[in-house]
Amino acid sequence: MKISKIERVSKSKPLYHLYSSDGSLLMTITEETLLHFNLQKGQFLPEELQEEIFHFDQVQRCLEQAYRYLSRRNHFQKELMQKLRSKKFAKETIEQAITILNDKGYLDDSNLIHQFIRDAIHLKHYGPNLIKRKLFERGVEIDQIERALEQHYSPHLQIQIGLNLAGKKLKSLKGLPTHKQKQKLTSFLQQRGFGWESIQTIVEQILQNHS
Repeated sequence: MKISKIERVSKSKPLYHLYSSDGSLLMTITEETLLHFNLQKGQFLPEELQEEIFHFDQVQRCLEQAYRYLSRRNHFQKELMQKLRSKKFAKETIEQAITILNDKGYLDDSNLIHQFIRDAIHLKHYGPNLIKRKLFERGVEIDQIERALEQHYSPHLQIQIGLNLAGKKLKSLKGLPTHKQKQKLTSFLQQRGFGWESIQTIVEQILQNHS
C-alpha cells in the first residue's frame, strides 16, 4: 500500500491521517510515529511495516496517556496499569509502555510506598488500617504495606497521632455523657483507621485527661 497523502487532523492535535493510493484512510498516527518512521507521501508500506507502525503508535498513545496521569500525581505501577486497561489499550501495549516508564525512572513503587505512608501519617493523620486499605486499592501487595508500616508507624506514634485527633474531636462532644463521648470517639478513630487496641488506649487516656 502506498501513501497518497499525509494530513494533519487539526492544529490543536498532533495527529496525522495517512491515506492510501485509492483515497481511503489507511491509519491515524501520532506525530512521534510519523517522525520515527520518517513517513512521506509516495512511500510504499508493506503489510508487515503497517503492523509495526500501528503497534509503535499504540505504545506512543499509551505512553501519552500514562504521562497525563503521572503529571497529576505519582502512581503505583499496578494502579497505572489498571487505569491504562480502562482506556482499552492491549495488555502487550501496556507492558511495553510500563517498561519504558520504568527505564526512564518514572515509576518507583518502593519509594512511593514510603512517601505515601509518611504523608498519610504526618499530613493526613490516618491510622494504619486506613493506610493499608488505600495502598491496597492502589495495587500494592499487603506484605509490602505491612513491612513499610512497621518501619514508619510504631505503636507509640499511633497513640500520639490518635490522641491528637481524639483531643480535637472531644471539643465537639462537650456536654455529652461520658459513655456517649466514648462511643463517638471510638467510632471516629475506627473511621480514621486505628486498630481496636490503640483505640482503647487512646480513648481511655483522652477521657482521663479531660475528666
